[in-house]
Amino acid sequence: MATLTVVPHDDATYPLLVAVLTPQLVRTGLSRWVGGEVTRYELPRVSCLQFVCTGIHGGGVTVSTQLDTHGKSLSSRLLALELPLPPGSR
Repeated sequence: MATLTVVPHDDATYPLLVAVLTPQLVRTGLSRWVGGEVTRYELPRVSCLQFVCTGIHGGGVTVSTQLDTHGKSLSSRLLALELPLPPGSR
């Protein structure tokens, strides 16, 4: 299991992230590394989204033999996902 948190640069961007950064988008974008479910938790009081990913290939931090056991590369890959713009947001 891996927990990834996304924090926008400012509070005004939070609603945009809620609209476009869906669990399905994260699951699809990280499917090479995430084999299970992705659950999103919205934390509006601190303007961030938290994603809990199960079925991490290699088992996760306590059992993985991979070099990056804490998932920092997985976080970087999440940040590199291209997000679609919602209609009318140009």
